[in-house]
Amino acid sequence: MLIVLLPYISVLAFRPFVQFNMATFFATAAGFVDRIQRHPWRFVGIITLMALLQFAVTQLMFHLPLREVRIIPLWVPAGFAQTLVLRFGRSLLPGVGLGTLLSQLVRGRAWDMSLVASVSDMLQVTFAVILLRWSQFNPRLSSLSDVVKLFVLGAILPGTLSASLGAIRLCSMMAVPWAQFGQIWSSWWIGNITGVLMLMPMLLTLGQWRSLAQRDRRLLEAGAWLFLLIASSWFVFFSPYRQQVAPYPLEYLPFPFLIWGALRFGQAGASLAIFVITSLATWGVIQSTGPFFKSSPAQAVQVLQLYICVLALTALVLAAVMTEREDARQQSERLLLKILPSPVADRLKQSEQTIADSFAEVTVLFADIVNFTALSATLAPTELVALLNDIFSAFDDLAEKHGLEKIKTIGDAYMVVGGIPYPRADHAPAVAEMALDMQAAIANFKCHHHNQPFDMRIGINTGPVVAGVIGTKKFLYDLWGDTVNIASRMESQGQRGQIQVTETTYQALKEQFVLAERGTIHVKGRGEMTTYWLLGRK
Repeated sequence: MLIVLLPYISVLAFRPFVQFNMATFFATAAGFVDRIQRHPWRFVGIITLMALLQFAVTQLMFHLPLREVRIIPLWVPAGFAQTLVLRFGRSLLPGVGLGTLLSQLVRGRAWDMSLVASVSDMLQVTFAVILLRWSQFNPRLSSLSDVVKLFVLGAILPGTLSASLGAIRLCSMMAVPWAQFGQIWSSWWIGNITGVLMLMPMLLTLGQWRSLAQRDRRLLEAGAWLFLLIASSWFVFFSPYRQQVAPYPLEYLPFPFLIWGALRFGQAGASLAIFVITSLATWGVIQSTGPFFKSSPAQAVQVLQLYICVLALTALVLAAVMTEREDARQQSERLLLKILPSPVADRLKQSEQTIADSFAEVTVLFADIVNFTALSATLAPTELVALLNDIFSAFDDLAEKHGLEKIKTIGDAYMVVGGIPYPRADHAPAVAEMALDMQAAIANFKCHHHNQPFDMRIGINTGPVVAGVIGTKKFLYDLWGDTVNIASRMESQGQRGQIQVTETTYQALKEQFVLAERGTIHVKGRGEMTTYWLLGRK
């Protein structure tokens, strides 16, 4: 029962790092007990599985075939337990304690010493998880700050706690003399840190390979990279032929493959490279071979541990910087696509100086909210902007739904076009559909904002235009031509709640839509024109 409740006692002990109080503690503990009562067998199964995994990993470390080296260079169970508890919750903590307790008893340790070791491991994992969650650590390691959090809050500080508890335990129970406290503490501390840095990033980023493996070419590249990484690491750290082939320092030969993995596969590649290189380098030291084994075994372990820290820091920082740059690039790409059509944006990125295209036939729509200027005088600035944003966002959704290109908004006017940037035969029906949907959408705002009625004037015209990008700062994709001017006149000389179209647009719509002739009106700059009202669908 002590092992089961210890995680929650530990949380209370580390209150300065989390916003926790007695009421929260007892509520959490009560919820924990309630989950046990509601799903006892599920709880027992999870804890048992975690205990078996922790026991297996711990036993693996104890059964390493050490030769001249008498110190385990890195303590993998620390990174293993911290990762699983961080990802799947503190309910796994009793399993960590039970696994450690069982491994200690199997080695013939006394009950009291085994129990203290179990408690120490649980405190380390609890401390690490609380710190990482308190700092809002992102397990994807997608930013430089997350890498720093992993090193400091996930490795260094928990390792300090574990080394302090472990060294005090060994000395106080007379397992080692107090004179060796500093040596025991430093070996324990760096072993915990290297164990976390070796395994934890790889386990946290393992799921990222799923998206990377969806493309065949990337999968083939990953396979070739992994093969070369393993081959070069094996040659440097473990090959019996290394001294005959290349009798000089080569411990940094795998670094190009480390960089390759970080640049091409992000944190998943960097973390896997750390795991592979560290595993083979550690195995070489354990087997008393490799570039680090030059003098005493203790010095070989120290050099290896320093190498692992440098390796992990280099790889994870490089991958984080590249991920941040890629995220920034994608964000810039998304912002650019909000301003320009995709093919136009691609041409602009290729440094094309003048972007201008002629389109033989498109359909242009102008829409204006009736009496909005008078209404805006009664609204606060923030309320006015919020209202326009709601309305135009609804129109943006309609433009995307119908495959049309929004050009711009001017005050309370909205301009959209069909047939640009990709020509399409049904540009006029698509714009007509959007016009009818806009009328329905604007009606939905009547009951939400001061009960003010909203109506629109909409004008549509079909014909040739020129489209292009103007300006070098705050550039704009715009349309020019008589077709645009007439569409604007159709809106401004229309009537409230009506959709006015020209004769050209009427001919393109008459088979699919209901239209009524308005008659002849005088259009500024064009003289007399016959126009029509778009009433609905047939």
